[in-house]
Parts: sequence; structure tokens; C-alpha cells
Amino acid sequence: MSEEKKNIIHLHAITDNEDKNMANGMRNTKGTPLNDRETEYVKSEIRRIQADEKVFVFNDPEHMHDSTCYNFEDDKVYVTRNVFPDEMYASAHPRDTMSVGAVLAHEYYGHRHYRQEYLSDWEKGKDYHTTPLWQDECRASLTAAQITPGLTEIDKRDLVLDAVYRAKEFGQLIEMNDFMKEAVYGYNSNERKITRDIEQPHYVSEDSQERNPDNGVHECKMSKVRRITRDYDDFER
Repeated sequence: MSEEKKNIIHLHAITDNEDKNMANGMRNTKGTPLNDRETEYVKSEIRRIQADEKVFVFNDPEHMHDSTCYNFEDDKVYVTRNVFPDEMYASAHPRDTMSVGAVLAHEYYGHRHYRQEYLSDWEKGKDYHTTPLWQDECRASLTAAQITPGLTEIDKRDLVLDAVYRAKEFGQLIEMNDFMKEAVYGYNSNERKITRDIEQPHYVSEDSQERNPDNGVHECKMSKVRRITRDYDDFER
């Protein structure tokens, strides 16, 4: 496989941005091989989410120091040490705290769900992307949160928040649909009117929000999204 193609494939990883707090959203970055006990634990998480174990490759030398990622050409998920959460910096970033099963779900049910799109894009050129890479990462987490069997409520919340944080890193806000609200805020059963269809997220650029410096009032070009909310600030802390 060419180096250019490897670089494109590695962009479809659970950790792909360097400007994050604490553990930098990079989870466990030691880059050492998984031992037998750790491998067996990851396999138990694969079974928990009812994924096909044959799709997963452990301790591949070419991927050892990379993020756990989905290779759309080989249709394989390459599992590296950063499948495990950060344990060094006590990071509260959802990408650092999410479980092994949630990470595997992001790759297997999130990215793999769109394999045909990736293959079609590659035929049109290495720089052609139907879905921008950062949006693809958001989409993978949201899709995984919605369709993966066996996830806990915490797993779903972390995947949804991962999408929210990824959009934020690119200066975007996500309009939260009913599923996202349920996962994050935990509506009770009487309040749930949740669609089970996969919905594509809607983004709003932070630059589209204007503040009047004299009175501190937002002049928002899009009425459905607030520039700042107390709930979102709570997640940032």
C-alpha cells in the first residue's frame, strides 16, 4: 500500500487532532504491544458489541505507534494500545474516558458503516472526500452510538460528546437531535420520542454568530442554535 493511501486511511482514527487538553484526546499513547491479557480483554469487548472478531488485527507492526483505526481498503480494524483510555492525566475529555468497547464501536460500526463511500471517494482521487474528514469522525461516533448493540448509556453519551467536541475543535456547533439529547441529558421514559433512524448531524459555524460588543448581546444568524449555553460550558469544564 502506498504511503499516501496509508496517510488517508489513518485519518479515519479515533484520535486525530492534536489541540486538546490534558491527554490531548490521545488516550493511552505508550505505543507498546498489547499483552495476552489485554488482548483477551479487548476481544471480550468485541463480543460485547457483537462485532466480527475476524475484522480486528492486533499489534500490527505498521500500526503499532498509530491510533486504533479502520482501514477501508482491507476492511480491517487495527487495534493499538490507545484503544485503552488515558490513565495518566485524569483527563475528562470524552475521547480519553470512553471505554474500549466505545472505541471499537466508533471504528467498526461508525467508520465501517460508510466503507463504500470511502472506496468510491478513493477512486476519484486521494484528496476527494464526499464527507469532510472532521465531519466523518463526528458521523462515525454518532452512528456508532445509535446502532451498536451492547453499549452502556455511558458509552453512548461519550460517543455523542466526542462528536460534539470534534465539531467544536473545527469551530462548529452541532444541532442536537432527539437521540443526542437522550444520550447526553438522560430524558426519562415519559419524555422520550426518539427516532431510531440514522440522522446526519447539522452543523453551524461559530463564525456565523455575531456579538454586539457594546451590549454583549448575540445577533445570531441562525435562531435554532445558541452560541453559548450553560450546559455546554459545563461539558467543557
